[in-house]
Amino acid sequence: MLKISEASKKVDLPVATIRYYAELNMIPSLKRNLENQRVFDDESIAWLEGIKFFRELGMPISEIQEYIQLSQKDGKAALVKRHQLLIKQEQKAQDNVTKAQTNLDELKRRITLEDEIIKGHKRDSLSPARRFNQ
Repeated sequence: MLKISEASKKVDLPVATIRYYAELNMIPSLKRNLENQRVFDDESIAWLEGIKFFRELGMPISEIQEYIQLSQKDGKAALVKRHQLLIKQEQKAQDNVTKAQTNLDELKRRITLEDEIIKGHKRDSLSPARRFNQ
């Protein structure tokens, strides 16, 4: 059993964030010791790692809560709903990848342009605002 500070280090989440998730009842297996302190077992750590993964994807807390509730249910209906949530997140992640690639391409274009100016192959004749948004 880990104290909250140890769980924080293990999953690389701030203590305050873990407390927030605990207050929202997002860690179903969370227990308290005799001093009423939260203690984290392997199951609790697994919940935190899952929450962290979905938050890094940008999934809203409400959808993570729904996924957690569905994860505790057996049966095809719960499985289908979980699957739908994952498909939704996959599309959002793909959209993020596409946007990141577009931004990376634009960044490379700007670097190439400034390389050409540095090498003297192009003239830097833009106004400061246009230079900023070249």
